[in-house]
Amino acid sequence: MNGIKGDGNGNPDDWAKEYARQFKEKHPNVNVSVELLDWGGGTEKIDVSIASGSPPDLVYTINNFGGVTKYGKMGVLEPIDPFLEQADWDDYSEAVKGAMKYNNTTYLWPWLKLVSGVAINLDLFKERNAVDLLPLDRPLRDWTFEEFTKAAEAMTFSRKNGSKPDVYGTAVWAKDAPYYMYLNGVTNGGNVLNSAFDKTTITEPKFVEGVQYSIDLANKYKAAPPGAAGLTATNVNDMFLNQQIAMYPSFSNIADQVKNAPKPFEVAFVAPPHGPGQETTAWNNVGGFIAFKQQDEEKKKMVMEFARFITNTENSKILKAIAVFPARNSTGNLYGDDPVMSYFDQLSQYGNSLFSRAFGMVAVSDWEVELQAMLTGERSVKDGLSNLEKTIQKELK
Repeated sequence: MNGIKGDGNGNPDDWAKEYARQFKEKHPNVNVSVELLDWGGGTEKIDVSIASGSPPDLVYTINNFGGVTKYGKMGVLEPIDPFLEQADWDDYSEAVKGAMKYNNTTYLWPWLKLVSGVAINLDLFKERNAVDLLPLDRPLRDWTFEEFTKAAEAMTFSRKNGSKPDVYGTAVWAKDAPYYMYLNGVTNGGNVLNSAFDKTTITEPKFVEGVQYSIDLANKYKAAPPGAAGLTATNVNDMFLNQQIAMYPSFSNIADQVKNAPKPFEVAFVAPPHGPGQETTAWNNVGGFIAFKQQDEEKKKMVMEFARFITNTENSKILKAIAVFPARNSTGNLYGDDPVMSYFDQLSQYGNSLFSRAFGMVAVSDWEVELQAMLTGERSVKDGLSNLEKTIQKELK
């Protein structure tokens, strides 16, 4: 998000510096310095600062990086419960509220929410006369594993009438963004942790069956490109843009990418599929600010006040520039009659907050190892999840 208004006209930290300037106008005795960190080395830099006893005051984090869980567990965060007003709490959806806590303590000032659905290449479905297999006529566009599988199999074909497909119904991958692969465990009625947040539940039948479904899409139904164990999320994104994949879990911004694809096509969005008898569950991600422990009470108040200032109703509207949703309901509808964003806003109400809070309990690299083993047949889904269960239980302790 570049520029003072997030409109691309300027530098990546201009908007943050502008908020710091405005905050200083209201509080002349406060000095705010802004440092831009990248997602690669930034976390390591924060960890080093904690170890040296000089962490930053306020840091932006997002659920899938597990900042709330990781640093909350370490005991280095400042609880924000004393600073949250009832009006703040009432301004967040249940999915957002769940992402704010570690155990029963609130640490995150929510700023934005992301939600992903399933992107559909409508041109491919029309080419195969298969549009009627999609749930486009349903209010939430929700569907079951069985319906999704039927569509994925129908869209796996060879344009050249060869013996092997050159278009696949969907995609499965092992590297990067593993939460897309184990989301099916949640949409099947399972979860990563129990509601008390003190025990992992990833080896319980519902979660195991859901992850097994992800693996089966590639290995049993052959509805995903071969070599899934070596594919990355970026590889799959490129395949979708090149019309080699008909359905792909993604954010709304894929629509803009499609406009610049080698051969643009019509895109639609539907909900992630769910298991039999289960309700729709969306992959949701909440980003916001965490405050590290403060020794000075007056400074603590100002740190919290600055976090509230950045994330207040008016200042959150800048997020429209990057096509995401503010965490506060009071910002209203920023996207008018835009059908894509209106749908994603609706879908965001179905985010699973417990799923969001569990991000970061297992390193992405650990998920990658187990997903690769599951896809190659080296380990069963149950055995792979049992390995991760040990890691999570150790982290919880």
